[in-house]
Amino acid sequence: MLLIFVGLLLFTTVVTAIEITCTFDAIDPNFGASISFLSPYPTNQSWHNITNDTLQIHITNELGETMNVSFYWANHTLIGYNNSATNDTDINISTGITYDRYVQYNWYVNVSSIHYDNQSAIYWFKGEAFPWDINRDQSVTNTDLSSLLAVYLEDTSSRNDINNDGTVNYLDRSMLQAHMGDDYT
Repeated sequence: MLLIFVGLLLFTTVVTAIEITCTFDAIDPNFGASISFLSPYPTNQSWHNITNDTLQIHITNELGETMNVSFYWANHTLIGYNNSATNDTDINISTGITYDRYVQYNWYVNVSSIHYDNQSAIYWFKGEAFPWDINRDQSVTNTDLSSLLAVYLEDTSSRNDINNDGTVNYLDRSMLQAHMGDDYT
């Protein structure tokens, strides 16, 4: 009887030791590490050239691991991916489309590595307005003309310089007036 009691006591000690060992082995030394999403391109909440189909994000992985980076439209449709992205680099993807003017495009990035998955915020941009729609309200009105006339004959790189020659002049006014009354809604 004493032999059975000593055997049970030894068995309980061994089982307890195994449980403690398993508990300490389960601690992840990388707990709290993160992935950062920086400098989305096109810039979030911006107007974007309708023929430039590149999306870009700068990825930083605190552990320095190689990552799988997937770009998605906000409706979860895959745009493209890079399965060998290195730490602290810009990741580019071509959407393969020409954007529609005034249309908003929403997109995000999903990153996975050995230790974790992470998803960016949803970024958006709009396909650039026509150059003569200076205030980008989808119609060419006297408001656009007033904006142009406020800087008439000035050297500028603003939207008022419709033909992008560096000066707001009669060429810009002529282009705007040729489209006066146009409605793009």
